[in-house]
Amino acid sequence: MTDAEAAATAFMTASRALLGMSLRSVAAAPVPLTVPQHRLLVLVSADGPRRIGALADDLGVDQSNASRLVARLAEQGLVQRVTDPTDRRASVVEATTAGLRVLDAVSEHRLRELRVVVDAMPPKTWRPAIQVLRAFNAAAHETEAVATATDGQDR
Repeated sequence: MTDAEAAATAFMTASRALLGMSLRSVAAAPVPLTVPQHRLLVLVSADGPRRIGALADDLGVDQSNASRLVARLAEQGLVQRVTDPTDRRASVVEATTAGLRVLDAVSEHRLRELRVVVDAMPPKTWRPAIQVLRAFNAAAHETEAVATATDGQDR
């Protein structure tokens, strides 16, 4: 097995654990929320207001499915459609304050689970991982999560 294959296998194994944590954190949201709805909320909160077509592309669904996701989230008050400032004939979807609060709750749940795992590891093993994971995130075009007040505390 090459080093690249070993790295890919290690990332795949870690992704299983991370997926489980992600699913549990979405299930623990303070409102009923599906994984695709959560992903849509993440996209509009991280990247700003987005057109339905762009959301559909990023979610890998057609525009009618993206519209239904937006409608369900809008019914819960988690997103809203507003006029596109660059084209007044079109609309964009943005997260509401309530939507951002739901995302914060889901993220906090996931961070608690991650902290349990990291705390079970010796610091000398996870400290080098920070640089590797940041490089992985950049290569995957994934924006790093915003740090919370408790992040960065020395262990």
